[in-house]
Amino acid sequence: MARSPRGRIVKGEVGERVHAALRRVWPDPSTIDKVQIRALGGGVSPRTFLATAEKQRCVLRMPSPSSMALLDLPAEARAMRAVAAADLAPAVVAVDVEAGLLLTEYWRAPWTNEMVREPLAITTVARLLRALHSLPVDLPEIRVADIAARYLGELESGAGEPLRPDERRRADELRRLAALHVENHPAEAFCHNDLVAANILTDGRAARLIDFEYAGRAAPLLDLANLAGMNDFTKAQRRLLLAEYYGGPPAESLVDELDEAIRMVQLLGYFWARLAARRAGGAVEYLQFATNIGATLK
Repeated sequence: MARSPRGRIVKGEVGERVHAALRRVWPDPSTIDKVQIRALGGGVSPRTFLATAEKQRCVLRMPSPSSMALLDLPAEARAMRAVAAADLAPAVVAVDVEAGLLLTEYWRAPWTNEMVREPLAITTVARLLRALHSLPVDLPEIRVADIAARYLGELESGAGEPLRPDERRRADELRRLAALHVENHPAEAFCHNDLVAANILTDGRAARLIDFEYAGRAAPLLDLANLAGMNDFTKAQRRLLLAEYYGGPPAESLVDELDEAIRMVQLLGYFWARLAARRAGGAVEYLQFATNIGATLK
């Protein structure tokens, strides 16, 4: 859960709540009263905090009532430990399932969208994803068609603002693309499935991943589409990603498959944000995320 250490120091009621959570998971009870807490950016709904005491630096992730994670906390922690053992993620320090708390090692700073689109970054992340996808998989399958059906079913249930005509057309398109993806791309690899720039950390030499709430078994193409679609890759950047991942210039058919998967991922992200906004009572950050993706989809 590492983020940049430059967030504001947390005090008052929020600070007390975070400090109480830290008491449940902090690894050194002798330093808990010395912990300094900073709010960290990243994600649509920030809920991570950098905790520092003497030489100990950890990141605490708090639970979110509007979370739509695919994995429960024990499964996510198990996945992250497997990835950390391969040196592809920060180490898990502690987990409190009852309180929904995840404490991880602090590891450098996240990239931005602009940084992820740099050629060297694309090469680095392609290498990282190849390593991730080669890990043994002990996770449920990411069935995109089922996820889409769940999001759309709740949005079309009649509770809250109904889908507009253009959104209904997007919903039909998502159902079609998701069904084709499941049919044509077997779930065979350990995939992260939430590759926004804030979930990729770097020290300038190597990269690591955080936030495995949406991880599972899927086709590698899903992660490539997630990376390219969530970070606004150009056509040239998408081709470079395929070339770096597969080790050579991509066939046009593969380029087309990636473009189709990107469209599916962006549609899924749009309806994820719409549903999250509804669950969170119209939270502005989710509505803005949906607006941003909607502009890309036009």
